[in-house]
Amino acid sequence: MKIVRLLFVVFVLLTTSMVFSQTLADYVAETRGDTLVVKDFTDMGDVTNSLYQVLFLDSVDVPAGRVYMLKANGYYPLVNNPVPRVATAIVGEDNTILVNNKNAGSAPPIICGANWGSGSNTGGINFSYDLTVKNCNIIPASAQQDLGWNFFWGNNSNTTFTVQNCLFERTRWVFMATAAPNITWIVKDCYFVNMNGQPCRRNGGVYDGFAPQKSMVVENNTHLMAEGLMYKFRANQFDEIVFNHNTFINISNIVFLDLGSQHNMTVTNNMFINCHAQPYGPVNLDTGEEDIDKIPMGLINVYPDTAVHSERHFTIRNNLAYWDSRLNDIATTLTTNQVNGCDWTSQMIKMNTRTQAFFDNNTDYPYMVEEGWIEGVVPTFTNSEDLLTDAVDVLKAFSAATCDTNSTDVMEDWRKVNIGADYYVYSDWPIPVDLSYNDASLLTAGTDGLPLGDLNWFPDLKPEAIESAPAKATKFALNQNYPNPFNPTTTISYSIPKSGNVTLKVYNMLGHEVATLVEGYRNANQSYRVEFDGNSLSSGIYFYTMTFDNQTVSKKMVLVK
Repeated sequence: MKIVRLLFVVFVLLTTSMVFSQTLADYVAETRGDTLVVKDFTDMGDVTNSLYQVLFLDSVDVPAGRVYMLKANGYYPLVNNPVPRVATAIVGEDNTILVNNKNAGSAPPIICGANWGSGSNTGGINFSYDLTVKNCNIIPASAQQDLGWNFFWGNNSNTTFTVQNCLFERTRWVFMATAAPNITWIVKDCYFVNMNGQPCRRNGGVYDGFAPQKSMVVENNTHLMAEGLMYKFRANQFDEIVFNHNTFINISNIVFLDLGSQHNMTVTNNMFINCHAQPYGPVNLDTGEEDIDKIPMGLINVYPDTAVHSERHFTIRNNLAYWDSRLNDIATTLTTNQVNGCDWTSQMIKMNTRTQAFFDNNTDYPYMVEEGWIEGVVPTFTNSEDLLTDAVDVLKAFSAATCDTNSTDVMEDWRKVNIGADYYVYSDWPIPVDLSYNDASLLTAGTDGLPLGDLNWFPDLKPEAIESAPAKATKFALNQNYPNPFNPTTTISYSIPKSGNVTLKVYNMLGHEVATLVEGYRNANQSYRVEFDGNSLSSGIYFYTMTFDNQTVSKKMVLVK
């Protein structure tokens, strides 16, 4: 034991010595204005931890808008978990939307854990300031098959975490979590797959939180093959939750773990295919993560928490819900076999009867809208591989087995390209499916006249600016875009207290108009979000100007490429 401790101390001393003996320049391949291009594992001569070292050593006179760029095909294993000192952007160099990128030689850079000395680290970044991560492959694991519980952890309240165009794979628990209140979460254009690894029916998802939050906006993401609860809101109230144009396929447990406490939620234009396959049985399998009344949860769940909410604003519109008939007998088979000695009830429902009663009661809940469900239809995807065939059998077997309290089952990996232990932290690349489709009834079924699900599968149809579903507003305001600086997309939000014509345009430094984001009539008492894509523009300062009710407001934003 003493020898082991001595070796560990020597390793720590050597690591510490290396940190203090090397400079920032030793880890930077190139400087592009305020952007540092970080050397990867190969550039460093097969030495780990370059990303950590850059974030650790870049501590003096760090300019506003600092960007740490990672190389395409780069490998960035973490021995230590960085905690950025200021608002930070970590960006892969290839901006191509992941699901449209067919270049095998331009995979997103991998950020994962590392095996070192006699120990291992499964990777992670803790943020105390605003953090933006784009165009990266996030793997909470090491190549030696050590699997982590989480990757991004929010330390401080009133911060914003943005992740865009990232590929996520593997986690025992979730990819992002916090115990701090009032964080804003923005998740866009990401691809989540194989959320598995822990023998537990609840673990294996995207988000978990243990305090009330400011907001969560999730748009244009694809989620495939997951064991557990995807987005765990629990009983923690958010000021606003928006899920718009997302695709969920083969999700064993609940998509939204909402114990019914939300008061402002928008769920529009999503596809839920083979979700909620795990039935409900009151056997303490899900203590703390089940409906308060101990009844099945549907895709949407509301509880009569009138002590907290004076009024509730829910917009549930134009979503697709489909379940393969092979999943229909899971609950009855478990009940027949008296697994855990109880009766089981399917959770493959849009909502339970208590929740449905809220939406049906227009007198007491006039701001709760539910309409436009499309049921019993699955798109004819261009190439879904075996997601709707063999993978459904995998989903069913896991969902049934883990209802047994003695289960140690883990959902097997769904891989089509990089198969085997040697590729444990190398995701399939290029992404092996094409979830576009030509079903005429679905191509214009969105509230915006666009296809249901993740619009990144339809690059020719995805608009340059996407205006999110509105929320209630009390004043006229044009907010600062976020992130700022940005590359290449950013979100602009505005609110209007009464109905009227709105114009929102973008200009360059010379005053030339470069984009019209909004032009037309908008309803009263609403807040809106618009996504602006500057991919076709050069780096520089731009101004966005909004005109409403004879008022004009302008703000500055910075595009950094």
